[in-house]
Amino acid sequence: MAIEAHENLLHVPDGRRDPTLIGTFLRVQPKPRIDTAPKGKTLIQEDDFADHSMLLLEGWIAFSKMLPDGGVQIIDVMLPGDFALIGAANAPVAACSVEALSDVRYINIRAVHANGPEPDMARLRELMAAEVVRTQSRTSELLLRMGRGNASNRVAYALLEFYIRLEVIGLTRGNTFDFPMTQHKLGEFTGLSNVHVCRTLRRLERDGIIAYPAPHEISLCDLDALCELSGIDLDTFRNEILARRTP
Repeated sequence: MAIEAHENLLHVPDGRRDPTLIGTFLRVQPKPRIDTAPKGKTLIQEDDFADHSMLLLEGWIAFSKMLPDGGVQIIDVMLPGDFALIGAANAPVAACSVEALSDVRYINIRAVHANGPEPDMARLRELMAAEVVRTQSRTSELLLRMGRGNASNRVAYALLEFYIRLEVIGLTRGNTFDFPMTQHKLGEFTGLSNVHVCRTLRRLERDGIIAYPAPHEISLCDLDALCELSGIDLDTFRNEILARRTP
């Protein structure tokens, strides 16, 4: 576990939201404890005691459930700047396991850090509530594909979701972004076997729809084709998973 200087937080991408959740949190808690974890570390096990929330500063984190036979389903993926409820004082149990998909930096937030009559405290709670709505929005989109979509539909959706969420926080380079998920983890997110994921990605690459410019990077070369495969309009989709009103 590491504690880093306050100044380092100010350089963390937090999206083009006004005001930002991280910025508001820093006004309320100017010297927070920052924890770190390496890729692959399980931060919380399903059913563990948990009475806190999490604010992710850097890296990717997966929330997952496990069946008795060991089958895993990733429910959601946190990206930098995301906030998630892990547990609460009146419900102090983790509904999901929490695993670092890459090296991560994060802040654990407890009730004392956000409760108070001050305007910044009230604004912080409003921003946290908005993040919960965004999580529900993208989870509903994923569940729709899980229940009704084929392999190409699910994989195309997943890639577009990550792209849009990273784009809004300034972590894309054109249509290219860092992609620390293995095929196995992508399968757990989309509800597909490794074989299905491998075949689908190979087909998308062969058709020029995606490319891999470097290890752990992916380029979405044909956004229109991915939108067609996933059955979405990109602008409408942005507003839906970012929970923004259509202008």
